[in-house]
Amino acid sequence: MALLKGTAIPYYLNEETNWSLSIPDLEKAISKAKSEGIKPRALAVINPGNPTGGCLPQDVMEEIVHFCEKENLVLIADEVYQTNIYTKEKPFHSFKKMVCKLKSPIEIVSLHSVSKGMIGECGHRGGYFELYNFDEEVAQQIYKLASINLCPPISGQIVVDLMVSPPKPGSESHKSFEAEFKGIYEGLRSRALSLKDAFSKMQGVECQSPEGAMYLFPRLVDIPEKAVEAAKKAGKQLDEYYCMRMLEAVGVCVIPGSGFGQKEGTWHYRTTFLASLDYNVAER
Repeated sequence: MALLKGTAIPYYLNEETNWSLSIPDLEKAISKAKSEGIKPRALAVINPGNPTGGCLPQDVMEEIVHFCEKENLVLIADEVYQTNIYTKEKPFHSFKKMVCKLKSPIEIVSLHSVSKGMIGECGHRGGYFELYNFDEEVAQQIYKLASINLCPPISGQIVVDLMVSPPKPGSESHKSFEAEFKGIYEGLRSRALSLKDAFSKMQGVECQSPEGAMYLFPRLVDIPEKAVEAAKKAGKQLDEYYCMRMLEAVGVCVIPGSGFGQKEGTWHYRTTFLASLDYNVAER
């Protein structure tokens, strides 16, 4: 967007419904942008969510597809955490599946990556996007633009191939693949639930249940006035000040919610649950 002098149109998620997406809020954001002379072109949705860890229910996904139809928007679906689902109530459904189910004509770009999920091979720099319902000539131009860039390393291309075509039952490596996949998944799920349980016992913190991705996005509540004053004196946002004090006090690094955007008057931070449960922090 920056290279093409585009304009971001921010919208908020609904924390009360476990970070779901509200169509009325989208409509407000679109109307505001249009009133400022901005022509909306696309809607980007991350599902499962980053930084929130929320998963969208099917009915909301269908509403989003209809919203894109109404506003003539390209839907950009970031689905890199699709294997990181920790609730049976909200299994992963791709937006492409919703578009096909509804026989919708909207153009959709689906994104996936080997850097996330159970593979988590960030260093290999592998991933893909798929264009669906795009005019063939438009698709050719997009692929032409993509092809003039340097290709990812061979190892990254191999890992992408393994991600989309994992070992099949009966193959030599299937059992070990399944065991490792399940082990990583259960470890992430267990740590997500343990972290949520820890937050529920902490004073001054509220947190939604983990549904997916690799993050929790707890909210700071009942903040002492002295802390507010100290943040102002330090010239920092309140959540940024809180995160720096946490880092200095106990050596835990988290990301302030103000870096992602949050409703005015609310303060959050994003934390992961990637570290092993048997990891011991040395006393300081």
